[in-house]
Amino acid sequence: MSIVRPKDGDRVLWIRFSAFGDVLQGAASARAFKSAYPGVELTFLTRAEYGDILSKQPYIDNLLFWDIKKHPLDFFRLLRRIRGHYQWLVSMHRGGAAALTALFSKAPIRLGYNSGMQFAYTTTHWEYLDALGVDFTSRPEPAIFATEEDLEQARSLLAPLPPRRLLAIIGASKPQKFWPIAHWIEFLRPLIAEGWGVVLNGHGPKEAETANAIAEALQSPSVLDLVGRTPFSLMAAVARICTAAVGNDTGPLHLAALGGTPTLGFFGVTDAWEMNFRMPWFREVRVHCPLAGCRNYDCPLDCLADIEPRRALAAFRKMADGESGT
Repeated sequence: MSIVRPKDGDRVLWIRFSAFGDVLQGAASARAFKSAYPGVELTFLTRAEYGDILSKQPYIDNLLFWDIKKHPLDFFRLLRRIRGHYQWLVSMHRGGAAALTALFSKAPIRLGYNSGMQFAYTTTHWEYLDALGVDFTSRPEPAIFATEEDLEQARSLLAPLPPRRLLAIIGASKPQKFWPIAHWIEFLRPLIAEGWGVVLNGHGPKEAETANAIAEALQSPSVLDLVGRTPFSLMAAVARICTAAVGNDTGPLHLAALGGTPTLGFFGVTDAWEMNFRMPWFREVRVHCPLAGCRNYDCPLDCLADIEPRRALAAFRKMADGESGT
């Protein structure tokens, strides 16, 4: 494989359409590339809902948006904008839409993977980036940043809470990723008694119901329900000023960990390492099931219920011991 290295001024199109956690991990990979080749101009192609947070990342120069599901025919408008404009295309998205974008982009170097359309790419991104010396999967330092304006707003929101603040990431995109409400209550109650403030984080009606049930059970002024109240950029700031974060494998867990907050994740159906939770400040509690990491979302078992609150508490206290607030 002949290796061409990026030159100053080269235009790079970086692709990751969804989902939130994967977009954030894609941005972290883009940061690794931009750190190795700071002279390139990097444009991130994604869905518009992620523009709020990606626009505030200093290593992303431009944004392009395409909502595949809502506006599939916008593909042709997108092609008019990108065709022949980029020297490099790097796709972190394995779907057909990304492969078609690469195929018709006319970018000389197109890196990515698609099981049925690999011909759309010059080679895989992992092979070429490895040859370039870009370690795009390690996470040795924070990769998602919050602006001072958002940090100031977050400090104001969290001002009523005690100095030690736990971001409780209660949402889940799949039932198999959901930690039971009763477990959350049993986990949080002793922490509140020890002087922790709790920030309930999430978005959507299911998370709102979960947050309400937890808050009703705890009945404490040290619990702040922010579900549905923080756009992604403000959510990043809230996570950044919290002392620690806890939750299952969902977008905000990626956000907290990538932002540098000491983070404890609950894992069952997915594998933390495969999901790029490779930060030195990240810890996990894994279910005992021998098939952990199976990605079988049809499994009838209540997967994360296996992680008992007392086990989660022991892991959290071990992680949080000695940590100070921001």
